[in-house]
Amino acid sequence: MTTGRLPPVRRLRAALLAATLLAPGCLSAHKKHDGPPPPPDKLIVPAEVYTLACPDVVEVVFADRPDLGQIVRVNPDGCVRLVHVGPVAVEGLTVAEAAARIAEHVELPLHKVLVQVVEYGSRQVFLFGQVHGGTRIVDYRGPETVVDLLKRTGGLSPAAAPEEIYVVRAQLGEGIPAEVLTIDLEAILHRNDQRTNVRVQPLDEVYVGEKPRSRIERAVPDFLKPLYQSVVELIPHWDRRPADEPKPPK
Repeated sequence: MTTGRLPPVRRLRAALLAATLLAPGCLSAHKKHDGPPPPPDKLIVPAEVYTLACPDVVEVVFADRPDLGQIVRVNPDGCVRLVHVGPVAVEGLTVAEAAARIAEHVELPLHKVLVQVVEYGSRQVFLFGQVHGGTRIVDYRGPETVVDLLKRTGGLSPAAAPEEIYVVRAQLGEGIPAEVLTIDLEAILHRNDQRTNVRVQPLDEVYVGEKPRSRIERAVPDFLKPLYQSVVELIPHWDRRPADEPKPPK
């Protein structure tokens, strides 16, 4: 699935929630004080644990029969319909599990069938604030970390405040407030402290704040901006972001 604009209701919610996040003392009512769990001992590869759902698109490759390879969509019934094979239920399976099920249908050894996702379309994550590309919807591609997500989607904008990054996670159940997780980017990048580098879930909302200097600059009238810029150049760049903060992959 390609990135997209947020619907009006979601944009309004984002504006209200962003104002709450940036207001002093407002996080304490919703923030969990125990902190996120420690990172797992075993390395998690998001693409390997991502589970298929409609309308994801996958490529199926047969090692000994390249002519039978095909690209198919997961249908609403949870099946992919393969030419010469028929429907195979893959919803809720990882790509490795889907390959095993297809191999079973065609009576081939497991290593003879490969399945890979070519279009993620079933779940999304929402980006708000100072990120390259602006506020938008992006594909959920498995439980990648917040830093990996920001890298994949273009990184932070020049006006971003690295100390103001939050993940807002809706809770199931009526009347339960959303969970707000604070991301300590400085600790993640400079002290290799991964405790706040949480793994995103479908429908998570990632908020990146704006530097105070940038907020002030936007409020300055155009006719005063030359004077403002001349004054700013005399001020040390105390809000310069870390050199190794999330950047888009090369």
